[in-house]
Amino acid sequence: MNDARKRGQRTLILISLIFAMPIFIAMYMYFSEDTWQSIGSTEHGQLITPSRLLPDAPLSEADPQRRLRKIWSLLVLANNECDSTCLETLEHIRQIRLSLGPKMTRLQTVFLPADEGAIRGEFDNEHPVLIVVDPNISAEIRTIIGGYENGEIFLADPLGNLMMHYPPGTSMSDMREDITHLLKLSGIG
Repeated sequence: MNDARKRGQRTLILISLIFAMPIFIAMYMYFSEDTWQSIGSTEHGQLITPSRLLPDAPLSEADPQRRLRKIWSLLVLANNECDSTCLETLEHIRQIRLSLGPKMTRLQTVFLPADEGAIRGEFDNEHPVLIVVDPNISAEIRTIIGGYENGEIFLADPLGNLMMHYPPGTSMSDMREDITHLLKLSGIG
């Protein structure tokens, strides 16, 4: 009788160890600095650290409700002229927004020209939802952003923080992947 009881206890301890061992191994691997650590990242753009807070000013005098708050914003910057790189970038952000399907209402596209020379009349026809900011209004935003190239893309979160940067020539699919991931994880905007 005593042998059966000891054998039962050993069996119970063995089964408990079999189930508990993976948990202890996983905890050791996670908290130990000497073993496996997750490497790599999922973002394709360059994270701006520390993030920069953009002003909560109206983007348009005609529509003062349009601001860099409460919605994700893709910002495209141009110098004195919107060249072929700039036009291609505007086309890309339009396609990215459309490819989001029902989530596209959570993203606005904003064009920040340096002066009137960068604004073209065909923007209204080719990019009907593009917010073209008056150069006088965009000056403050451009100062916060700092140096940039024609056609660079910046991503601002719904709280108005400038958080990611995409240089000209960044793949559309990479940008879309980042934005989709952020929209999925974000409860705001």
